[in-house]
Amino acid sequence: MFFRVLGPLDLLMDGQVVGVGGPKPRALITALLLRRGTVVPTDALADAVWGDEVPPGAASALRAHVSRIRGVLDDASRLDFRAGGYVLCVEEGEYDVAEAERVIAAARTAEPADALELYDRALALWRGDALAEFADRDFAEAEAARLAELRRTAEEERVDALLALGRGSEAVADLEATVRRFPNRERPAVQLMQALYAAGRQSDALAAFHALRERLDEEMGVEPSEPARSLYLRILEQDPALTPARPAPGNLPRRATSFIGRGAEVEAVREALAKAPLVTITGPGGVGKSRLALQAAARDRDAAPDGVWLCELAPLSDGSPIGHAVAAALGIRQRAGLSIEERVVEYLSTRRLLLILDNCEHVLDSAAALAARLLAHCPDVSVLATSRERLGVDGEQVWPVPALSAADAAELFAHRARAQRPDFPADDPDVAAAVTGICGRLDGLPLAIELAAARTGAMSAVEIAERLDAGGLLSGGPRAAEPRHRSLDAAIGWSYDLLAPPERDLFRRLSVFAGGFDLEAAHGVCGQPGGSDLHTLDALTALVDRSMVVTNGATRRTRYRVLETLRAFGRDRIREDGAAADLARRHAEYYADLANRAARGAHGPAEREWIERVLPDSDNFRVAFGYAERTGDADLALRIVAATPEVLHVRVGFESGEWAERALSFADPAHPLYVVAVGAAARAAWNKGALGRARAPAGLAEDRVPAPGTARVAYAVDVRADVALVEGDAEFARRHYEAECARARETGEPVRLVWTLYYLAVCSAVLRNPEAGRVAAEESVEVAERCGNPTARSMGQYALGLVQKKSEPQLALARFDEAARLAAEVHNFWWEGIALMEAAATRGVHGDPAAAARAFLAVLDHWDRVGDWTQQWLNLRYVARLLARIGADEAAGTVHRALVAAGRPSPLTGRPDGDGPVPTGPQAVAFARSVLARAAG
Repeated sequence: MFFRVLGPLDLLMDGQVVGVGGPKPRALITALLLRRGTVVPTDALADAVWGDEVPPGAASALRAHVSRIRGVLDDASRLDFRAGGYVLCVEEGEYDVAEAERVIAAARTAEPADALELYDRALALWRGDALAEFADRDFAEAEAARLAELRRTAEEERVDALLALGRGSEAVADLEATVRRFPNRERPAVQLMQALYAAGRQSDALAAFHALRERLDEEMGVEPSEPARSLYLRILEQDPALTPARPAPGNLPRRATSFIGRGAEVEAVREALAKAPLVTITGPGGVGKSRLALQAAARDRDAAPDGVWLCELAPLSDGSPIGHAVAAALGIRQRAGLSIEERVVEYLSTRRLLLILDNCEHVLDSAAALAARLLAHCPDVSVLATSRERLGVDGEQVWPVPALSAADAAELFAHRARAQRPDFPADDPDVAAAVTGICGRLDGLPLAIELAAARTGAMSAVEIAERLDAGGLLSGGPRAAEPRHRSLDAAIGWSYDLLAPPERDLFRRLSVFAGGFDLEAAHGVCGQPGGSDLHTLDALTALVDRSMVVTNGATRRTRYRVLETLRAFGRDRIREDGAAADLARRHAEYYADLANRAARGAHGPAEREWIERVLPDSDNFRVAFGYAERTGDADLALRIVAATPEVLHVRVGFESGEWAERALSFADPAHPLYVVAVGAAARAAWNKGALGRARAPAGLAEDRVPAPGTARVAYAVDVRADVALVEGDAEFARRHYEAECARARETGEPVRLVWTLYYLAVCSAVLRNPEAGRVAAEESVEVAERCGNPTARSMGQYALGLVQKKSEPQLALARFDEAARLAAEVHNFWWEGIALMEAAATRGVHGDPAAAARAFLAVLDHWDRVGDWTQQWLNLRYVARLLARIGADEAAGTVHRALVAAGRPSPLTGRPDGDGPVPTGPQAVAFARSVLARAAG
């Protein structure tokens, strides 16, 4: 039995809600729950049930209500009459309030990362306002107020954990809402100040204090407390202690479920990593290779100062190269003159990190080749791979994963069963025996055990064990497979066979997705024609409940994923049905349409919502383009490559430009979108610094201009102008952008107008006509603010900061910071980097050198990931200037020599070059990082 009052009153039995009756029995059981384990006098219970109007014969009516409640309890003796009243017996773990208090207490003594997880778990127990239906009744009023305060306090303590982890920006929106709800509550207002400042929004943080002071003065006639005033002064002084330590780099996912057992195995993998640069965890599907790798890696963060990075290879098709997937996981982009694999090796050659290559078996040759190159050229990189077989690379240490021990297997089953039934009786001898038998039949395979445990919401453990025995489970797998494979295949087949027909159909079809999907995609690709998305949601929810689909609710839109072992099972069923080709077509058409909707949305005020919605689908876009290319469908291919530059190009990498280049090989030049594909291919080459390759496809466009609304980066005519600007013909570029400004005004395209005005301001600066540049920049800000598009607003702020940098440096600095913030919010790494770099340079001249050094460290890493050496060389020029300004002449000379050797101008011309070897570009970046780290203090 499980009792819930953190929301509407609920009683759960075997995971199902039990009807309690009308208002009076509900009030009675609530009053008993609030004083559980103690005798509640009949008079007090009568007052709770009837309030001030207790009727004659209330004692008899009360006995009738008690009898009804006993009828719905799992054990009537739980509600016992004792002298003068009744007592309700509730065991430990059966009451949501007690569980919330227990988890919150644990969170208060935990480290921030664990505390955050615990607070999330506790707060998830609230399904609304506690005791809401009785909050105004005397018997519940005090407890309702206490629980409301407990919830608010837990929410505030959760924000403290976020701030301690350097993730305060994640809490800004919620804190702003909390401050509006509780305007006189100081703690969330102070937290909002901290979060805003940590996010680089000093002026907003100061404004939050002024708003708090005004509210307190108007409503209560008091001043803010000393902590609030002290924080205000520290923000004014830009106290470095207020800027949290940078969170550890990496991309390890947050665990959705707890890790059970395997303590010895985790330590063994960690020991193996300490001895060998490549460790491959092997074993059959479902044995827990990925979870073991993630757990071991999470414990090894301190040994990897440049981060622990996970690359999931499961979404790739069989035999695919893995370079782009690894680059995307690391957040790095390709650059001129290097293949994507060479770029990965170059980037990692100066890093000390741990790279996890998960699910290598279907791309074994590619994974082995890259791992071998990393071992040969990246001395401080460790690789942890998971695969059903070894990679076969020199220096590899293979670590086979054993099955779970009997005790750990039983604990895993019980833990997952409690997710279905909070009252799962694991200690009952019959249940414990059944669980032991189930885990033994399933060979201790975690995935198979979880699939079986997911059925406890519908049947008991004893019934599950009986069905497994009756079904001859181990005979269900392929005879040629080794026993554990046969166990898992049969367990999946058993779970699949128990699904209702709509659930089975949806499960098979979901195997078409690469990486993950949301509800709209599930319905759009896999839903029955003419059916409602509610039908799809019902079937999807059932699959989640049965552990056939996993969820990730960390983002605003819940995303779903089918584990690779289950996905392979589904793909086999689809092939058997002969539905694979039609399903692949529906998938490609859906994502072509989604890319186009997102590209249009990214030109408006809702850019962030659209980008955050589609960024997780980069694997699905890759699969969709692959289908179009494989089938020779030029129209579908062009629709994809015309839209993806807006949503992927400056956010994930330049791979979509390569798709465009491939589409040109089989597309008709007369197609309306051909010119957009030309522009996308040309811009990708430009971003990699390959000016010759950029110029060639740009020429294919001739003078054709794409239709209004085309992706910002996909204008071939702009690329030609940008090449001219770099090669010294700024006048040609100025004339081009002046004409394009006029065209954008005529066609009514505000985003295009901001883009062209920005470039017009840059051209004017190069031509030493700052006044013309100021006019263009001011117009760009005005237009951008009217249209409300974040990237356009970032460009406008940057353009105006650029022309103000020398005459009004403090105003320029504020504009650069705002430009970087706006770009970061929509994941636009290109404009974020440009703005961060100019802000760092401005701080180097007009601000604190230590703060400038810290800023340059971030910018060096940013351009290193992006792979844009045009910007990185410019950044190193700024770094050399800063080093010279603070008297680090020898270090400045080293960076200067690298610039000159690369044929780049240096601001230190005329200074002694000094002695010593000339570093390459990557060596210069690594050297600058080490020197700046010391200067930053």
